[in-house]
Amino acid sequence: MKIYLQLWSVKDDTQTDFFSTLERVAEMGYAGVEFAGFGGIPAGEMKQKLDELGLEGISAHVGYDILVNDLEATLVYLKTIGAKYIICPGAEVKSVKQAKEFAVEFNKIGKKCAEQGFVFGYHNHNWELAPDEGVYPLDVLFEETDPKYVKQQPDVFWIDYAGLDAMEYLQAHKERCPMIHLKQIKGKDNVNAQDGTIDFAKIKEMCPDAVFVYEQEEYPAGTPLECAAKSAEYLLTL
Repeated sequence: MKIYLQLWSVKDDTQTDFFSTLERVAEMGYAGVEFAGFGGIPAGEMKQKLDELGLEGISAHVGYDILVNDLEATLVYLKTIGAKYIICPGAEVKSVKQAKEFAVEFNKIGKKCAEQGFVFGYHNHNWELAPDEGVYPLDVLFEETDPKYVKQQPDVFWIDYAGLDAMEYLQAHKERCPMIHLKQIKGKDNVNAQDGTIDFAKIKEMCPDAVFVYEQEEYPAGTPLECAAKSAEYLLTL
């Protein structure tokens, strides 16, 4: 299984030594990474390091304020490192009204990204799946956005955490999900990939053409790097 690591999973390590962390990630067998910030490293240097390690910088989580106020510079950076996807990691989409307001801006952002050869998407948490006016704000967001310009990066942990069936949700929405965040759950806790209840192998079968990004934010069985390594060992067998 080809799997990418969301670098937020090892954010403390990247803050200490970004390139050393990338070296460790490459050794684990990940095909590449999804960025959550660039540590102040110039794009050319980042690209050189990625190439040296055989890693693909396939995507980046980019905050809403940057998407609105500094999109062009961000796209230049991402084009330099060879990224294909640009993802908004979350927004205050907690009501139907907010969903419709963000949809207007996401359509504009997504169109600009597409014109530069990028795919733009939105990454959910659980709050977009708390009903408002009898519907999920996340559904409204995607109903109000153009599917040509705004894709979805579903996070299966947060879908499950919100009380929905992650498999059923993916089955219903997979056509709009070129990337999927694999994050494991046990009860309400985030655990290593092999230790939870979401069937990642089944997701792979259901969505064979998707790009899979692994993320972990809680570390019950080791340090962040140790958890990333143990999870990679499991994921690469699927």
